[in-house]
Amino acid sequence: MTRIALRPRRRSPARVPEPFYAAGSGEPMVLLHGFTDTWQCWTRVLPLLTRHHAVFAPTLPGHFGGEPVPADTAMTVAGSLDMIEAQLDARGIGEAHFVGSSLGGWGSLELAARGRARSVVAVCPAGGWYHGSREERAVLRYFKNNERMSRIGAALIPYTAKVPALRTAALRELVARPGSISADEALAMMTGAAGCAVAREAIALSESGEAFSDLGPISCPVRILYGTRDRIVRWPSHYQRMMQLLPDAEYVALEGLGHLPMWDDPELVARRILEVTAPTAVTA
Repeated sequence: MTRIALRPRRRSPARVPEPFYAAGSGEPMVLLHGFTDTWQCWTRVLPLLTRHHAVFAPTLPGHFGGEPVPADTAMTVAGSLDMIEAQLDARGIGEAHFVGSSLGGWGSLELAARGRARSVVAVCPAGGWYHGSREERAVLRYFKNNERMSRIGAALIPYTAKVPALRTAALRELVARPGSISADEALAMMTGAAGCAVAREAIALSESGEAFSDLGPISCPVRILYGTRDRIVRWPSHYQRMMQLLPDAEYVALEGLGHLPMWDDPELVARRILEVTAPTAVTA
């Protein structure tokens, strides 16, 4: 196992968010965000989901505002999920509906293989490509560039978020409708990326081929949502390995939406989630 020392948290120009969000009632639902993001990526869908579920949305370990990864501990996906499971246990959450974005989508599938999930909805999930493939290289290239720009241009983040043209340019790889993102929302997104303490370690882990292991058996319903305008994890080329690992999963297109579709069309994304987790609420 590759061991990677944790870097100190990078300085960030905005307020550190709370480490998690919890609200609502009903069957438990856990929301897991993507790499270099925070739980705030779910902001627009939270009011729609908390009507039907007791929602717990933590920030992943080592991410901006999340639980620190111990400096003497290897940064791995499995280790991060161990820490998430400890948080769930502390809150009395046994089995839950898991909804994950990008890296959180893969994490949700791994937790399902551990027996924690009643269902999984993975939104533009990571890990569906083969190690060493051009698809993997493209994803790593995006995150390397993003990490470099976040580090070099951290002081300019408030200005970039404030100016519409710059905000649109900065977010166009992530969302299909960057013009709909407000300055405050953009600031939170960019600050989360700049404040991720484990960005370099996670990229190195992915390059080593140790980030995404084979999945164990999953017995619960699994729905994979993919954005037809996702410029980071593209359908179907980035999903070849996932379709081999999960041949019985349901693959559903989000027409015209990007890598973070909950910003583009929260109503549609919430509906596609609730069709799995609370179908009577959608059909009523």
